[in-house]
Amino acid sequence: MKESDYHQYVKAFNARDYATLETFFADDFALENAGFIVKGKPAFRAFYKFFHEYCRETVRFKGFYNGNEGFVANVVISFEGLKDLTPAILEEKGYPGMTPVAKDSKVDLEFLILYELNSDGLVQHIKGAVYFLAEKQA
Repeated sequence: MKESDYHQYVKAFNARDYATLETFFADDFALENAGFIVKGKPAFRAFYKFFHEYCRETVRFKGFYNGNEGFVANVVISFEGLKDLTPAILEEKGYPGMTPVAKDSKVDLEFLILYELNSDGLVQHIKGAVYFLAEKQA
């Protein structure tokens, strides 16, 4: 994947265009985040259907760094609470490591996301590292 492709990926993500997003993924790709793993396109859709019911998520691109077997993207993701996403709800849905987001709150987090590609150039594995942007929190 080239940086220009990644910009299309981010555009599709921000538009909630999951069909387009999935064209970037291998059928058996995995998303590893906050102590849980989502495996495959159906699980990806189910996770984001749940999560985006509670939270508006917007990605802002900062950088793209090529590697031998994939790339790292540096992004800031804004999370805006639409409904209260509590620890109990996250635990019940199987995502206990995620950070709760309260209704009407907004948190900006900066991520370094590792995208591993398969031999066809499709995303095989996604794994992120995150830290809080203290000066940007609401």
